[in-house]
Formats: sequence, C-alpha cells, structure tokens
Amino acid sequence: MEKKVALVLSLMLLMSMNSVLVSAEEASPTIGQRVDTATNDVTNFYNEHAGPAADTVSSSAKSVYNWFGDKAKEWGL
Repeated sequence: MEKKVALVLSLMLLMSMNSVLVSAEEASPTIGQRVDTATNDVTNFYNEHAGPAADTVSSSAKSVYNWFGDKAKEWGL
C-alpha cells in the first residue's frame, strides 16, 4: 500500500511539474513559483485521495525508524 501511495504521489508531482512547465511558456514564472505550484498540487491530491493511507505510511516509517534506533543502541552508537 505504501509503495502505491508513493508511486501515485511521485506521478502527481511529475505531472504537476509538466503542467507548470507548459504554462511557464505563457507567463514565465520563477523556479520557486513552479516548485510551489507543483508542491501545492501534490498536497491537494494527497489530502483528497491518500489521506487514509497516511496512517499506514506513517506507522511503517515510525517502525523502521524505531528499528534503526534500537539497533544503534544495541551497537552503542
């Protein structure tokens, strides 16, 4: 599930950047404006479609983080 969410978000970011680049020919926005627009588009898509999966992704990330933390303590790092 996490891989699907990551794939969808990545594709949305790429599509957003593409649409921003197409519209850049008309208005010529700055790179910061392009990145901001793409980020907002991905955030909006995420909030609409991937919200329920966020808990799963978040808990998986926390589990991996905790596992590495436990290993670091075990090895004395």
